[in-house]
Amino acid sequence: MRLYGDAMSVQKKKISAVFSYCKLAAALIMMAVMAYAFTFYLDGDIGVVIWSFLIIAPLLSILLAFLARKHVKIQLEAPTYVIKGRGFSPTIRLTADGRLPIPFLRCTMRQNANFTPVDDRTVQCALIAGQMQEIQYSMTAAYAGCGAFSMDNVTVSDYLGLVNFSVKELPEAVKIGVIPEIPSLTGAAVMLHAVSDVVMTHDDDEEESSAAFSSVSMPGYIHRDYVPGDNLRRINWKLSAKRNKLMVRMDEAAATVRPSVILDLQYADQTTEQLKMRETLMEGALGFLMLLVQQGIACSLRFASEGVWKCFVLENEDAVRTAAVELATADFMHDGCRLDRSALQDKAGAFLIYSATPDISLATTMAEFHDHGFLCCVVPEALQVDEIPNADAVWTLSEDFTMTAQQK
Repeated sequence: MRLYGDAMSVQKKKISAVFSYCKLAAALIMMAVMAYAFTFYLDGDIGVVIWSFLIIAPLLSILLAFLARKHVKIQLEAPTYVIKGRGFSPTIRLTADGRLPIPFLRCTMRQNANFTPVDDRTVQCALIAGQMQEIQYSMTAAYAGCGAFSMDNVTVSDYLGLVNFSVKELPEAVKIGVIPEIPSLTGAAVMLHAVSDVVMTHDDDEEESSAAFSSVSMPGYIHRDYVPGDNLRRINWKLSAKRNKLMVRMDEAAATVRPSVILDLQYADQTTEQLKMRETLMEGALGFLMLLVQQGIACSLRFASEGVWKCFVLENEDAVRTAAVELATADFMHDGCRLDRSALQDKAGAFLIYSATPDISLATTMAEFHDHGFLCCVVPEALQVDEIPNADAVWTLSEDFTMTAQQK
């Protein structure tokens, strides 16, 4: 097995193909002229041999290659998950299950923008009947999310290299999930305080004498770090003195309020720029979820994949890491609804929507959520969105995970 040719653009490949056909035509014309000269002017017997070679040999070579191409079996094998930034090597298994050898087999691979091939030149090899050959195709996981790896084109050339036949039965593309990172956010304290305040006061807004202050509610069972602006009456001074930092009490009844993070990351196309924005929002959402659970705030993560909305309840850091693995294989294709309406049935208090396409369609869907709690939308900084209708707050998220308030 060896690598054949250099990596070329589509236009260069077309020019190269035309040039190859011209060379082949010139060679055949020269051989025909030589055969004609031998037959009628030099030696008729040699001329007949040359004509036989020019006719029989190419036909036999083309026929054998045409029959052999139907016996090429191809399998793709790749890891289900890879870590972002790491290199990996999917395996290409080629087998000739017929009696004829495969003279020249060329395989062109295809991968989406999630991956960067280490060497994307065409793979060329020959196969003996009954032999299996394994080829390692090295790539690097560039962007987090669900990527695909497949065979773009497989051709079998005849023994003389005159004609190429395409192999029709190609394996299905394999999905590879690139696990996103969980970054540290800059400037998220204000949004964290807003969500924390919703969690602590949601029950009080509905009923002042809630179970949060009853004898069976066990006030002070759950605590988080103090954030400037928190109600001073909720500070547990005894625990704060022991830990040498201010700790805010989260009563059991209030802890049942779970903020909901909803990912709206569907793209019709997946350019490199779009994948980068999706990755930023995905990792930014995981970073904020980690902040919530570190403060003792249970929350839920909702995203669509293959037309079905999924929900994960996150109560600790391990749950957030597990959610990151789940996001790696999600394609974010929804059922036609931009947001998961089942979130309205939960006691969320706050809805944090991370959207890659904050348009009027999203604003219309958000109107259904407006009366059910605090509604915040996080968008990529590159989109330069200043305001979104029906949103209580709009934040932008940069590629270095800096959050900036645009609408309050």
